[in-house]
Amino acid sequence: MFLPRRKFSHFGLTPIEVLVSLGAVSLLAGVVAAGANGGSQSDRRNRCLGNLRTIMQTALTYAENDPKNILGPVHPEGDSFWYEGYAEYGGGPGTMNYVGWGEEFDPRTRPFNEMLYGLEFGEAGVSNTAPGDPAFYREFLCAGLDQGWQSWPDFLTDPRETETAYFKANGTSYRMNNLPFYDDQSIGIYGRPAHRIPAPSKTISFMEARVFQTAWTNDIWGSLEPGELTGYHHRLGYFNVSYADGHVEFADFGDGTFFEQPPDMGDLSFLFWRGTWGRMDCLPESPSGDGSFLARSSGRLTPQTSVLRRVGE
Repeated sequence: MFLPRRKFSHFGLTPIEVLVSLGAVSLLAGVVAAGANGGSQSDRRNRCLGNLRTIMQTALTYAENDPKNILGPVHPEGDSFWYEGYAEYGGGPGTMNYVGWGEEFDPRTRPFNEMLYGLEFGEAGVSNTAPGDPAFYREFLCAGLDQGWQSWPDFLTDPRETETAYFKANGTSYRMNNLPFYDDQSIGIYGRPAHRIPAPSKTISFMEARVFQTAWTNDIWGSLEPGELTGYHHRLGYFNVSYADGHVEFADFGDGTFFEQPPDMGDLSFLFWRGTWGRMDCLPESPSGDGSFLARSSGRLTPQTSVLRRVGE
């Protein structure tokens, strides 16, 4: 008596099945890698937002102790309100020559540095680092891809600031809002008392450098070839910024976010820098309320009030 032959399972895979399996594994690996990369990008962005929050805390403390309540300090040695201020508030040495200085900027004289680095500041090696050294002045260093200005048709700037780390060129990755003046009046926060900022929760205080560049590239009233810029954190049109009330955001400055400049403001309309992201101008407020020139800050604070946080703490 013959028994029927038993059919055993076939455990081998055909070439097609092998390719399908490999494809599934590759897809899964890609998803995992993308998630991990997104997480690291998010971590770097959050570290930068933390830096901006520290800078803003320093600015608010400075304003509280400054006799004139200045939020964006005017450097004691500065002699030009047009071209200085955007980077001289704090940070390390840079390769840029500042207007009227004739030499590389000395970080020991930057107002926020004494507050952040304590009484020993100016004596330790931290004050004599090479421009762009990432081991020091980390509160002013963007953890993303700080590449300064972005190359753009007809956008003219110093080569040391174009596709070069802003931190290396200016000692900080974050530009202060020193929106240009009109009739000897400060329009941004530079040299302005904190109590004369009309909308602090909407007014930008410190920012990635390319935010300022969007004034020329935005699609609403920009004067150059329109287009979205890439932020330091690899997202088109998005930048890390802080506001005058102390909060920080990863904000969209891309197409369609800028407001039209109102013609009824006459000669001041070109300084109306506003959008869904907030504003850079402090119009219609003058810096002092009486139409006078910029209130100059008092410079470095006394040791009793200047130490906000020491290195290593």
